Amino acid sequence: MRLIHTSDWHFGKRFLDTDMLPHQERFCDWLVDLVISEEIECVLVAGDVYDRANPKDDEVELLDDVLHRISSAGASIVMMSGNHDSAERLHFGTRF
Repeated sequence: MRLIHTSDWHFGKRFLDTDMLPHQERFCDWLVDLVISEEIECVLVAGDVYDRANPKDDEVELLDDVLHRISSAGASIVMMSGNHDSAERLHFGTRF
């Protein structure tokens, strides 16, 4: 089985006045491309998907989009919450 282990995406993180979401979007594009090119079968996301317990809508949409794209590429996803995540906000993806 080909597996990628990741963690600490921290969607919504800011550095001073810099919004990191555009950089995180590029990371998601890179990750999906890697899943496809390397025929990854499972992506593990070990906590701290968001940077705060109540992420903004665009942060939730980014996570929803990247999970959908990874799943559509044929990989399973194992994701667990971290101390920055709320179980309710991560529950949205349990359909797949």
